[in-house]
Order: sequence, then structure tokens, then C-alpha cells
Amino acid sequence: MGKIMKGGKVVILLSGRFAGRKGIIVKSNDEGTTDRPYGHCLVAGIDRYPRQVRKGMSKKKIARRTRMKPFVRVVNLNHMMPTRYTVDIGFEKEKVNKETIKNPVKRRKAKLHVKQALEERYDACLFHIDEFSTEVIQAQI
Repeated sequence: MGKIMKGGKVVILLSGRFAGRKGIIVKSNDEGTTDRPYGHCLVAGIDRYPRQVRKGMSKKKIARRTRMKPFVRVVNLNHMMPTRYTVDIGFEKEKVNKETIKNPVKRRKAKLHVKQALEERYDACLFHIDEFSTEVIQAQI
């Protein structure tokens, strides 16, 4: 059977503090290690999702409502459910790894890196939709 839990796979966490939250696998370890003798993955995900944005909102309000709160965590394979989606967000391996999340200062920097990557991806999709909708409206006129 092939390996399912690969880097870039979108998963839903099933238990713990972040149960029900979506995450992206950064690095997978199916066999386990000496400190964690079970299959586990390093997961970066969204703790607080962006809120709904409407057309009449100001740029400042849109910027506030599109913020996210990330998390970076090592999760047991039994406590996550894979989805059919993969994402090509490139997290830097030097900034986001199992060693950096042990140190509180480096953990904060890793979360900031994840936050920037996720928000860039979200903003690109958000503005792509806006450009498409204005093109459709102009074509109809």
C-alpha cells in the first residue's frame, strides 16, 4: 500500500486542542523515532480562520478580517484524517521543523512564518476572485 500522509497533504485533526481544525503536513514520519515510537507528522494549520468579507467593507476592515492564527504541532497519525487535497505551500524546512518547535522563541518565529505563508496564499485567492468577478461584470455590461 502506498504512503498517504505526505508533505503538503491537507488533513483534519480529530482529537486534542485543535480537533476539527485543518492542517497541512510539513513532514511525515511513518515509522516513529526514539522519542516518539509511533507514526507522527509535523502539522502546520489554522487555529482561527479568516472571517467573511463583503464588497462594501473598507480595506482596513478587510485586512483585519483576513488575519489567521496558525499552529505548529507534532500529531499522531491516528489522530488525523487525510483529505483528497494537497497544497503546494512551501514552508522553509529551516524555520519549521521538530527542533524549532521545542524552543519557545523559535516556535514563535515558525508560527509567524506559517502565518505569512497561509495569509499570502489566502490573499492571492481572494484577490483572484475579485478580479474575476469584475471581469465578468464588465463583460456583461
